[in-house]
Amino acid sequence: MTNFYLGLALIIALTVNARPAALRVAGMLVAVGALALMAASIVLADLDGTFAAAPAASWTPLFLNLEATLLTAGALLLLWGIPRQLRRAPAEVPLRSTPAAYGQVTRGLHWASATLIVTAFVIGQFVTVLPPTRPERADFLATHMSIGAAIFLLTMARLAERLFREAPPNRLAAHAGHFLLYCLLIATSLTGLALAGGPVPLLGLQLPPLPPDPLAAPLHRSVLPVLFGLLFAAHLVGAVKALGRMTR
Repeated sequence: MTNFYLGLALIIALTVNARPAALRVAGMLVAVGALALMAASIVLADLDGTFAAAPAASWTPLFLNLEATLLTAGALLLLWGIPRQLRRAPAEVPLRSTPAAYGQVTRGLHWASATLIVTAFVIGQFVTVLPPTRPERADFLATHMSIGAAIFLLTMARLAERLFREAPPNRLAAHAGHFLLYCLLIATSLTGLALAGGPVPLLGLQLPPLPPDPLAAPLHRSVLPVLFGLLFAAHLVGAVKALGRMTR
């Protein structure tokens, strides 16, 4: 399952940033399909009683339904951008970012990270509501941890790339949002490694776990998901303006 989502992230990153409009639109449609599939999975799980296994005091079912709404909004946002892509004349995208436009590296890292972040977030919430007796829970958990490791490595790559690039000017709010996003991604990854209980596999590699910490569980399972969900919702609003820049 992990390799499927890693491949999906790679396909979206490469096609959404392609020069031909048809290929960009194809990538956007793949992203729309992935978002719609995740939203539908949440709705179906709610309807078939899967969420009933969650503790009565758990907020996870509510969060999952909220995520389904956000995923649907993200899919609609991408669909809204497709006609604009079809009308836009093909343009050369530089390999590295310039003050005039984001480069291929920045765009690729952005879309690959976005795909994996959304996937890990949804799968992680499913893990918390699936009872231990469900056979698919172990697969979901293993996939969640491996994708989380990939996100951590991508975040490090994005930070390194950000230090040595030029980029179009952004407002202070955008810079603050990016800073908070990186902090949340790093904190979520580190707390996840502290909860792993053993090495986390990723494409044949083994990421070592961190020493256990009593704060890791409440942070990783409660505090950070809420903060990330709020930031993701705000990011969707900002993406209405940024979508054209990141895909043209």
